[in-house]
Amino acid sequence: MYSSKLSMSIHILCVIALEPCPVTSEHIANSVGTNPAVVRRLMSKLKRTHLILTHTKVGALGLTRPPEEINLLEIFHAVEPKQQLFDLHTGTSDTCPIGANICLILSPLYDGIQQEMENKLQATTLADLLRQFPPGSSTSTPPQCKKHFSVKSEKRNRMKNHL
Repeated sequence: MYSSKLSMSIHILCVIALEPCPVTSEHIANSVGTNPAVVRRLMSKLKRTHLILTHTKVGALGLTRPPEEINLLEIFHAVEPKQQLFDLHTGTSDTCPIGANICLILSPLYDGIQQEMENKLQATTLADLLRQFPPGSSTSTPPQCKKHFSVKSEKRNRMKNHL
């Protein structure tokens, strides 16, 4: 079973997207209901995979892209090690017809479930989740964070044009 890192990371990203920047790990930890050190470890992974901008002793400065461009599979891969949702048990009896074939029967089923989960995560963006917050919650990125998107987009466009 996977841990709660994905849920906590999505929570962190929602706080960063909805709260005025910068947002401290202490503020986020209060919302998540965990220790600020846990939040900082997850934020470090989110920063390493270019999902958020942070600055030491300041906190999260914003998302690196608009929420519409961040899907849940990216977040999942940022914070969880690559593993199968279900493991097959090993050491079954080769002399038993069930033991000799159970892995062959379950493997395609488990692979299909894994693929469906990943497809669903990829099809769901952070913006899809932000739109589900109750009325009165801000569903747009705070103005002071929007400048980070435009700077990143300009750099990306210059790189594309150069290639």
